[in-house]
Amino acid sequence: MEPVRFWAAVEFTAQNGSVEALLSEASAQGLHPYGVTARPGGFCAHCAAWQYRRFAALARKLRVRLRVHKRQGLYFCIRPLLRRAGLWAGLALFVPLLLWAQQYVWTVDTSTLTTGQAARAAAVLRANDLQPGSAVTEAKLTAGEYALLQSGEFSWASLNFAKGRLVVEAAAAKPKPDIAAGTLHGIRAKCGGTVVRTNLVSGTMLVVPGQQVEAGQGLIGTARAERDGTLIFAPAAGTVTAQFEWSDTRQVLLKEDVLQRSGAVSVEYELLLFGHHFALPAAPAAENAASQTRHFAADLFGLPLPCSVQETCWYAQQPAVLCRTEEQAAALARLQSLQALKETFPDAETVARKEDCTASGDALDYTVTYTIVADICA
Repeated sequence: MEPVRFWAAVEFTAQNGSVEALLSEASAQGLHPYGVTARPGGFCAHCAAWQYRRFAALARKLRVRLRVHKRQGLYFCIRPLLRRAGLWAGLALFVPLLLWAQQYVWTVDTSTLTTGQAARAAAVLRANDLQPGSAVTEAKLTAGEYALLQSGEFSWASLNFAKGRLVVEAAAAKPKPDIAAGTLHGIRAKCGGTVVRTNLVSGTMLVVPGQQVEAGQGLIGTARAERDGTLIFAPAAGTVTAQFEWSDTRQVLLKEDVLQRSGAVSVEYELLLFGHHFALPAAPAAENAASQTRHFAADLFGLPLPCSVQETCWYAQQPAVLCRTEEQAAALARLQSLQALKETFPDAETVARKEDCTASGDALDYTVTYTIVADICA
């Protein structure tokens, strides 16, 4: 009888009248009280709640007085809720709404990625309208996977969406082997110089250390002849390191009109909810203000919501005059030239440097010539 007690049971007492006849008649009619214990002038027992009315009708016939002492079971716990129409109306509205909301992104799971990879993947997916609050379609998932691969950060990517959860799985891109990165059109010099050393990976080396080469001259070819005269083609891959001079000219103003932040900040928020953008009221940004934008997913007490927030901070700026000394201007020009050198020849080793600085009016003319050793393969 424990299942009956768990669902709906009644504990009652029977007094006066013919209590023995009541038990006999109840058993004959298929009513089986349990937990029967004798009491002065009667007994105490339990029965299923749906059998109590029949038991009470039989007791009235035999002039036995019944009194309910306790109601037990899940039914009596939820019965007060069954009388609340508003609760059931809200539940009837909430369940379809929850099922409908599952077609939107609630959370993006990037747990398999590193912190840097997760940030870059989130930026790519955001550009393809895949973020909390966005509707998801198969076309969007396919476009998102393609965008992740095209970003150059990943060699493999997969997007899986189910019940509001977008799972991002990806593998970091690996550098191409030198042979695979080679070319079938040969490698030429992007500038002239004296060859210092060579490193052939594939193809045919056309120069030797100590040789003077010119810009555009072939360095590594794609064919070589066997002893029998047969030509064998292979991608041209390798490096040719040469020593040469590289020059750069810069002009830096000693007095320059710039915009400096005044300290005033205004913040704008935009809410992405169920595929729609809602701009929240905010004060207008100042003219010529600099902006900084960040995105974050919204949650309620740690539970993700199907929406995301874009926060844009506008920093007010005011005109100002920046004054530099000749030493500061030369240092800035030197830094700019060095950055340009590293962008052009990332592996450059500096052998010598010759500088020339000339101040004329409100500007500093800077010319530098570096003698460097670097890979000259175009």
